[in-house]
Amino acid sequence: MRKVFSILLIGLITVLFACEKEDDGEEVGGQSTVSGTSHNTGKNCLSCHQFTAAGSIYNKALSSGFPGAVIKLTTQANGDGTVLGTFTVNKSGSFYTSCSINYGTGIYVGVTGSSGSTKYMSSAITTGACNSCHGSSTSKVWAE
Repeated sequence: MRKVFSILLIGLITVLFACEKEDDGEEVGGQSTVSGTSHNTGKNCLSCHQFTAAGSIYNKALSSGFPGAVIKLTTQANGDGTVLGTFTVNKSGSFYTSCSINYGTGIYVGVTGSSGSTKYMSSAITTGACNSCHGSSTSKVWAE
């Protein structure tokens, strides 16, 4: 009985802390960090990876990635409602997470650059495959 309880407790702790970041910027639980890197910036990450959300953020000129930008997912438009997740763009200009995200009938996205200004997506999303549209059928996402 003790062994079963120990295994359950370890599993619960793993789930609760799987999407946290260490103070040194290292990844924990499959989430991008500003000091990390990735590959294939601009490609649909979810076509190969089993992330719950992933994409690329560019500079205003759309010429390179924008490391350090912050993506925030909320239950209401314009950053209102409950925050479902906050993710940092890595050195390659991409962000990704394996954290559980409940898209329900739709959630909203905001992107904040180093200037502190936030751009909000006007419509709700029901998938985290950001680059499946942005950079192909719609414009790339950029920050400043």
